[in-house]
Amino acid sequence: MEVYAGMGERREIVLPDSTHVWLNAGTKLIYPKEFNRAIRQVYLSGEMFADVKHDEDRPFIVSADRLEVKVLGTQFNLKSSQEDVKSEVSLVRGKVSVDIKASKMNGKLILTAGDILRFNKTDNHIDFLNFDPDSYANWIDNDNFFFVEQTLGDIVADLRRHFAVDIIITDKALRGETYYASFVNNESLDEIFEALNKDRLFSVRREAEVYYLSPPLK
Repeated sequence: MEVYAGMGERREIVLPDSTHVWLNAGTKLIYPKEFNRAIRQVYLSGEMFADVKHDEDRPFIVSADRLEVKVLGTQFNLKSSQEDVKSEVSLVRGKVSVDIKASKMNGKLILTAGDILRFNKTDNHIDFLNFDPDSYANWIDNDNFFFVEQTLGDIVADLRRHFAVDIIITDKALRGETYYASFVNNESLDEIFEALNKDRLFSVRREAEVYYLSPPLK
């Protein structure tokens, strides 16, 4: 089975084992009509949130590019698109192991609730971050966004898929600016840009359906 959530779209799926999966915009999920007796394996390109049905005898495995996430029963968010430089696992409840398939690096890492693993596919660098699971602004509810030390470049990639518009950052230094922010009130794209730009680090120009983020106008 192959399910796709297009740009500006989100989809909810119930897998054969009763696991609930939500697909964010621009995401593809491949899974079997029935899981076998040994494992429950799915394949992801994009971003998903999963509430996994507990089954001690059959681990739930998500293969996404160079990451493989293995769980028995838990809630986690996985973001791994081929066009993005970074992949990320955020654990809301339970415990997962993450296997990273990369040159000169291969092994399983254990995450517990509140852990974020962020993997840079360009240089194989791994960052470990933390968040409060009780305050996690899940994107499956309304149109929430939850950015933990995310660069503007990574944030724009998410916004581009969600709002189905083109957003161009014209300055390389701006792309690396880091933010910790959450949006839980169905903010529009313009409102999100206004909040992110409270320190006036960039200017926003819109031409037709294209947004340009540039250094501040003097």
